[in-house]
Amino acid sequence: MSLHVTCFIPRVFRTACVGTASESDACLIVENIKTLIDLRSEKEYGMDSVKYNSSVWQQYDDLIYEVKKSKTGKPKALIPSSPAKEPMRARHMLSVIDEAIYKRGVFKRMSLRKKIKAGIYRAVSYTKARSFFIEYINNAGLPLLNELILDYGGPSIKAVMQVLSDRANHPVAFYCTAGKDRTGLIAMLVLSVLGVDNEAIVNDYVYANLGDKNAMVGALRQEQLDPEKFLRAPRAVMEQTIKLLKEEYGGAAKYLESIGFGPDEVKKLRVALCDD
Repeated sequence: MSLHVTCFIPRVFRTACVGTASESDACLIVENIKTLIDLRSEKEYGMDSVKYNSSVWQQYDDLIYEVKKSKTGKPKALIPSSPAKEPMRARHMLSVIDEAIYKRGVFKRMSLRKKIKAGIYRAVSYTKARSFFIEYINNAGLPLLNELILDYGGPSIKAVMQVLSDRANHPVAFYCTAGKDRTGLIAMLVLSVLGVDNEAIVNDYVYANLGDKNAMVGALRQEQLDPEKFLRAPRAVMEQTIKLLKEEYGGAAKYLESIGFGPDEVKKLRVALCDD
């Protein structure tokens, strides 16, 4: 399978999981990409040796981050567990969402009646409780995924922006599993603070529309989700996410500021990505 890579700015690329790269594309990645940013969950990349037959990752040193959580269980900071060595090819493991966060976020958004029902199901049967959550997720669709990433993934998003802001890391490729939603959200935030108009951002997201029924979305196994909702990239999803950013935070720049990536950091990002 040949890897499709979309270049949205000269120094940064977004893509699907690099494990799907053909042998020739794997060589291109290693020769031309210094830094990988892996947005997938620990559960997802833990299956790489089973799902993929790729030597790409062997050429990069993994940089693992320790997640510091608040008393409520919400991530509040990411700390590299080992110092980066220079020069090197590095893969930054920066998961923006996992199944536990998905469940916590969904439960938080349920009505009191549904929370009681979910609690009863959980006490009786894990399978029944999981089916109840999956039904809720299917009904909410991709906008809920983006909302949860913005709500819970702040520390990881901040760390991603810091990697992108350092020219020493370039060229950079960031990816998730399908290269659509988590990567699409990061691309939207970057493009927004670079001054790209919303129409172009939405078009960039739609370009990632997929037809592969075997792909995975997030940390949940795809066969338990509605493929018509989770394997597509409809305009309305990104339009709704951009609207949410504006209404809840005042736009992409204000959102980044709320997670600790302020105006000075945004300026550094712009210089790193745009200036010669």
